[in-house]
Amino acid sequence: MTRIKVYIKTFEISPLDVSNVLTLGHACDSPGERISAGMKHVGIDGNACVSDEDRKAIDFVDQFSKETGLDYEIIDLTKAGLMTKLKFVMKGWKVPVIRVGNDAIMGLPTKEQLESAIRRQQAC
Repeated sequence: MTRIKVYIKTFEISPLDVSNVLTLGHACDSPGERISAGMKHVGIDGNACVSDEDRKAIDFVDQFSKETGLDYEIIDLTKAGLMTKLKFVMKGWKVPVIRVGNDAIMGLPTKEQLESAIRRQQAC
């Protein structure tokens, strides 16, 4: 059975990414004031974020799989094993990458590209 793999890379937002002098406040500020206001506003609680392009690739494959009935799997390179990361470096791939069997489509694929890759995989 053909399974689509979507490779993405998540990232976490640190307080330094979204803070400025006003949100950090001063060490003398009481708890719950300006120091934590910036973090609460952004929703920093350890959740990972994805780029807009990765999100579009996930949404595209999700919609495609609903139409075709195929399964898909999302693989986060941040949490992937060493061999997977090494393959990306050696092949020069940049996320998002959609793989169907041995075919790899970098970036956001078209429906025709994905259908063609699935046909080649099923022919094998």
